[in-house]
Amino acid sequence: MEREQQEYTSWCRQELSEELRYQLLEIKENEEEIYDRFCRGLTFGTSGMRGRMGVGTCRMNPVVVRRATLGIADYVSGRYAQPAIVISYDTRLHSEEFARVTAETLAERGIDSWIMSEPQPVPLLSFAVRSMGLAGGIMITASHNPREYNGYKVYDHFGNQIDDEKARRIEACIESHGYFEKAESKAHSRGRIRMVPQDIIEDYRKNISDRAVWWQADASECRKVMEKLSVIYTPLNGTGLSHVTEILSRLGIKDLDVVECQKEGDGRFATCPSPNPENRKAFAEAEKLAEKRIAEGRKPADLLLATDPDSDRMGAMVRVGSGYILLSGNQAGELIFDYLCDAAGGPEGKNLKNRVVYKSLVSSPLADRIGQVRGVTVENTLTGFKNIALKMEQLRQAGREEDFLFGFEESHGYLYGTYTRDKDGVMACQLLCLAAGCCMKDNMTLMEKLDQLHETYGYMETRAGALHFQREKDRKVMAEIMEELFAGSLQTVFGHSVEMDRTYEKESVFQGTVKTTGSSDEDGRCRQHRFVIRPSGTELKLKSYVFAEGRDQEEASEAADAILKELTAWLNMKKEEKTQYE
Repeated sequence: MEREQQEYTSWCRQELSEELRYQLLEIKENEEEIYDRFCRGLTFGTSGMRGRMGVGTCRMNPVVVRRATLGIADYVSGRYAQPAIVISYDTRLHSEEFARVTAETLAERGIDSWIMSEPQPVPLLSFAVRSMGLAGGIMITASHNPREYNGYKVYDHFGNQIDDEKARRIEACIESHGYFEKAESKAHSRGRIRMVPQDIIEDYRKNISDRAVWWQADASECRKVMEKLSVIYTPLNGTGLSHVTEILSRLGIKDLDVVECQKEGDGRFATCPSPNPENRKAFAEAEKLAEKRIAEGRKPADLLLATDPDSDRMGAMVRVGSGYILLSGNQAGELIFDYLCDAAGGPEGKNLKNRVVYKSLVSSPLADRIGQVRGVTVENTLTGFKNIALKMEQLRQAGREEDFLFGFEESHGYLYGTYTRDKDGVMACQLLCLAAGCCMKDNMTLMEKLDQLHETYGYMETRAGALHFQREKDRKVMAEIMEELFAGSLQTVFGHSVEMDRTYEKESVFQGTVKTTGSSDEDGRCRQHRFVIRPSGTELKLKSYVFAEGRDQEEASEAADAILKELTAWLNMKKEEKTQYE
């Protein structure tokens, strides 16, 4: 009998919730569905587990959560005499239930836990680990994924998402446990479960508001400008509401509207099934509110802001003419970086000496140019904010913690300051509003500021795409496509030969460059276009990123669109080749 059928039969014999038992009966005769749910365990991807909710070993449910927590308990018990862990959760369906299962399992193994009394942002969890001096943290969230998903993110004692080495050790601990292991305590006494003190939450907010980097020394004058800024904000039914509104209020923003139907926590995400601020669809209700403001004769909103359910990502739309344009994650990162260079740099940029910016290798290359001109070191990391956090920790160990200036990812993740070790959507809202206020003071919009940046540092455009897969067996297809890439199967793009960079081949990250002939900048440098293809760390998809140059923005945009279209066609062709005879 195949593994998946054995697991399915085993689960059918257990005492499960009515919901899970119904799902088992529902798939009884469906071999492909049984395979999808039971062919493997839900493994650690980007610093933890993430998957669709439901019955099965590769789904998020209380059984899988309990088993993972038993492994965490083994891991921390082997490293600390009296470990304690902080637990948080977002507004997704079952998030609070999974958090309680986590706390109860730790207590069963004699480990104390501190749990949030209500859904809270993931950067607050990281802050709590550091502030309370704990052994680690666990966050129940699927971040920006569709409503069918949930996840289990693990943080170490630095407040960092666990790196790959720690993930493998924890996974080995998890593998030593069965899914229905009896509750046999290995501890002399039961661990305590307590609520995280309210002052930790206020300290988190204070750390953000204290890092409001004003564009001039007289903050009161800056606040007068901020009073003129009009903002619409939506937490997308997630955890950001109280934090973002309070932080923006402290900035002096008075004209702030919140999208009513997306204010309260709602794991169904009824008005936004995929609560991802990277996508314009997530702003549909915010745009309706913006139109309503205008219809009522009120001042049009300057900014539309959104944070995802666990409030670690921030997306924004900027008013241009009679409508709004969605900023890409790169554009927001460029604007914030440039603003920080001005506001934190001091006279003649003297405060920028030895400062460092960390960004993922698939994030804006324009930031590298800004850094070169401003005298700021810009270093690239592998994707995943855990890699930026690791660099921050190395900086701290070298006695240079305060040299960290900014961290960002094209996937709308930003951090200024070392109070937390994860991207922070609340901080990002503060930063972008400050940048918008500074532009307003100069009678500019953020889009006009972007144009200015391109004129100064060069014309570049970025694009991102994804090839989606549906079945667990498609993981093999994804791996085969990546193998073909590294074997040199993709020889030309945009009419030019592909130069391969194998730096991150072990991490399954393909990097290619094409150099355009017969076209060069005034300095004689030929333009080159770079692209990256990699598997997602959390979902069944291959992600593509394009970075194109041009004489002007139009030429760069055309090149980026053409290259992404070509990459997408090639990937689709390979997918069809490998699945058509099944």
